[in-house]
Amino acid sequence: MLRTMTLIACLLAAPALAQNAVLTIANDRYEAGASVRFDGPRVSDVFLAGNRITVAAPVAGSAHLAARRVAVDAPVTGDVFAAGFGVTIAGSVGGDASVTGYEVTVGPVTGNLRVAAAEVTTGSVGGYAVITGAEVALTGAIAGDAVLVADTVSFGPEARVAGALTIYAADPALIVVPETVAPADRVRIEQRAQYYGMEQSEQKPRPQTFPVWQMVIGFLFSVLMTGVLASVVIAVAPVAVQSWRQLALAQPGRATWSGFLVLSALAGSGFVLTMTLVGVILLPVMLTVTWLAALAGYVLGSYLLGVGIWLAVGRPMPDVLWGKFLLACLGALLTGLAWLVPVVGWIFVLGLILLGVGTLAAFVLPDRLLLRPATPQA
Repeated sequence: MLRTMTLIACLLAAPALAQNAVLTIANDRYEAGASVRFDGPRVSDVFLAGNRITVAAPVAGSAHLAARRVAVDAPVTGDVFAAGFGVTIAGSVGGDASVTGYEVTVGPVTGNLRVAAAEVTTGSVGGYAVITGAEVALTGAIAGDAVLVADTVSFGPEARVAGALTIYAADPALIVVPETVAPADRVRIEQRAQYYGMEQSEQKPRPQTFPVWQMVIGFLFSVLMTGVLASVVIAVAPVAVQSWRQLALAQPGRATWSGFLVLSALAGSGFVLTMTLVGVILLPVMLTVTWLAALAGYVLGSYLLGVGIWLAVGRPMPDVLWGKFLLACLGALLTGLAWLVPVVGWIFVLGLILLGVGTLAAFVLPDRLLLRPATPQA
């Protein structure tokens, strides 16, 4: 995912760059600009984005390319992922090639080939080939199976398909496959509509059903885990947890609003990081921090809910750890049941998470920035 997001960020930033932006991490190269030409030194993986891209030097790993015009003139040892209006891969590809565009020409590919374009011309393929296009021309040998979805298909003198050849065409009567390409017993020509119908019927995920007892056990397990996490924190830092509880119960509104601001800042920082080349590397870190903050807010919010209900009915706060564990489980049980209520339940649970995050933020951020931490009471 990080590689894909990095390439998207490079593509968005490329038109605004007066000079090419280059970043090298370990043995990988990231570059974006109006015109990008990679001519060395030898690297592992390349991530290039811009208006025009040329790969003029060998790539030891994989190539991730996005531009209006893409040209790969040198061999790539690994896989090639390319997108653009015009894509030409003249150099050999040691792995798989996945290409999309309008005009696509692909040379020798050792692995599998996947292409989606309007006009497609392919060379030799060492594995299978899946090609979708209006006009498809096969000029080399395909060692495995081939699936073509096209309006017209043409075959060069060196075209061969060693496996099964399946063609989905708008008019099957216009498709003629020479015996030199594949014998008739390995050729199937169908209406293109059948291909899309097959996609919808065969590839559509089937709904999975789970026994009720499995769902109940999973729900109770999540409740117990929430109680265990809360108990561990209480056992390690009882005074801090007491301060969190007093602050949240004293100022629930301000704590919830503070949690909204903190969680929004964490989640929004991920979007800002994707707009830069260097900062995008920190995106997984920020997403992890955001997830951990939400998890901590959920556990603390569930505990506060259980404590709040317990105190509301006039019962004293238990002194023993197992009593606080039961209060955390009570809050987690009610929070889980709230998920079952449409719309309102989701808003309620979100409010609990924000309450927990805001309470924790009061003890992490500088004093009085959002909330003033409460002084523990006896």
